[in-house]
Amino acid sequence: MTTDRPVPPLPPGFIALHGNRIETLLDTVAGWLAQHPLAPLESEVILVQSNGMAEWVKMAIARRAGVCAAAAVQLPARFQWQTYRQVLGRAQVPARSPLDKTALAWRLMRLLPEVLAEPGFAPVAGYLAEDDPGRRFQLALRIADLYDQYQVHRPDWLDTWGEGHEVLVDAGRFETPLPEDQRWQARLWQRVLDELEPQQRALTRPQLHDRVLAALEAAAEDAAPRPA
Repeated sequence: MTTDRPVPPLPPGFIALHGNRIETLLDTVAGWLAQHPLAPLESEVILVQSNGMAEWVKMAIARRAGVCAAAAVQLPARFQWQTYRQVLGRAQVPARSPLDKTALAWRLMRLLPEVLAEPGFAPVAGYLAEDDPGRRFQLALRIADLYDQYQVHRPDWLDTWGEGHEVLVDAGRFETPLPEDQRWQARLWQRVLDELEPQQRALTRPQLHDRVLAALEAAAEDAAPRPA
């Protein structure tokens, strides 16, 4: 039995779906989106954890619906940065972060040889003992990817490390000291921040994240710019 009654406006909220078959989860999400369509010129935004998953989602939607159109399948970092620009304005937030993964990888490529002899960097020094530029660039890419994920998922860790505290912070704000063999992560992040100009440091994801949350909390519900 079907009905042509209009679907009432959807209030903001959060739904968590769990399953061990990604195909079933996608069918459920696609069906839910079909029940709550956006305006004709708006795009559905779907966040995924990798570029490979993004391509799979687009192909799966196309097989299910006949076409995948008006759908922006993005990585969380890109969506987050677009939201920062939408809320704070493009005049305050540039198109790219000074610590985007690619730019950060080249910073690390230059910094790594400078820190190898410093306390706490023995695990890194051991990996780069042969002074192979290719090996160093490979490591710089992996560390840049790690910091990129921290900027999205654990900005509280980076904030704490930037203040000189070598700890991990949990959801209850309880602090646990970093294991000895992982303290180089906090120290290397501090070195990265030390190289930034004050205006660049204000544009790192953790700093912008706090500003965006404050702007959203201060704005009236109907005036706060944000994705649909």
